[in-house]
Amino acid sequence: MDEELVARASLGAVAGLSRAHARRLIALYGSARALLGADAARLAAHVPRKLAFAVARSVDARAGERALARGAASGLRAVAPESLEFPAALREIPDPPLLLWLRGQLPTGLAIAIVGSRRPSARGAATAHAFAAELSRSGVAIVSGLAYGIDAAAHEGALAGPGRTVAVLASGLDRVTPVGQRRLAERILGGGGAWLSERSPGDDARPYHFPERNRLISGLARLTLIVEAREQSGTLWSARHALEQGRDVAVVPGPIDADLCRGSNRLLRDGAIPILDADDLRAAVLGPLAAKPPVPTRPSEATPAARAVLAHLADGPCDLDALTRALGRSPAELARVLLELELDGTLRRDGARLALARAQ
Repeated sequence: MDEELVARASLGAVAGLSRAHARRLIALYGSARALLGADAARLAAHVPRKLAFAVARSVDARAGERALARGAASGLRAVAPESLEFPAALREIPDPPLLLWLRGQLPTGLAIAIVGSRRPSARGAATAHAFAAELSRSGVAIVSGLAYGIDAAAHEGALAGPGRTVAVLASGLDRVTPVGQRRLAERILGGGGAWLSERSPGDDARPYHFPERNRLISGLARLTLIVEAREQSGTLWSARHALEQGRDVAVVPGPIDADLCRGSNRLLRDGAIPILDADDLRAAVLGPLAAKPPVPTRPSEATPAARAVLAHLADGPCDLDALTRALGRSPAELARVLLELELDGTLRRDGARLALARAQ
């Protein structure tokens, strides 16, 4: 068993030991495994005495072996910063993890994060889904937190691209949270993506884990896109972390009188990149490589809902309420389909009216 992994996992088992303290000890001794047999009194010169003795006991007792065994039994693997599998982007952030737990395969190319409200509007969820699908078709991986709402829409959009997506969890990977997202999590693995966490197997998600988890979401990405965030939303932690990490922050603007968008709109006032359409997002992420990739067939038009919309609009323009009544579908489902049809140029809006952009 890799002694460095055992030692790092042992440090992770010490209650109250911060990453800053752990890094200080590793820097002092040259590696985590060199802490084996270390004198607790000497350690106490660099960390609080109580922690120093807890570190010495944990490392000497090889507490990390139990965590590694539990992880292996759940199909997880631990990755230290020295490993080639450890994401290079996370080595660069101000507060890198001591150890990562992985399941699946991390994408090696360009990635962006898409995060936002757990209770978004239908339009917000549709936007996150459509933007994720559009970028995934350009080979960009989508990173998010597996939460309900915008996170789930971003993961779903990436899978629909089809593309790869990474779920960053605030719990141990053997305890997927939220529990109701387990099916989506499995689909992420089936689509060639990955789960990632710095929490040891068996750890539940605690409230303070989420802001810390968010720094990994933003750290993995070139750009973090915010879709709907209230003024006190935890999503804003992702924006703060991204700025501290030297990453770009972008925002989909929302109505100025909507509480759901008050926090994200304030980010725009503070200098975030406004994203008005998929072309804006491609330009922000890909720069000169942002030409829209050719799509031989339009996936949106292949769905039954999209075909029903196009067939109805072939008889002439109508508003959303009339379309909802005519097709008997939910506004949330139609919002997603309409946005995808707008993005590929099939549909246009004239105020509240919907119409075909060109002859079908």
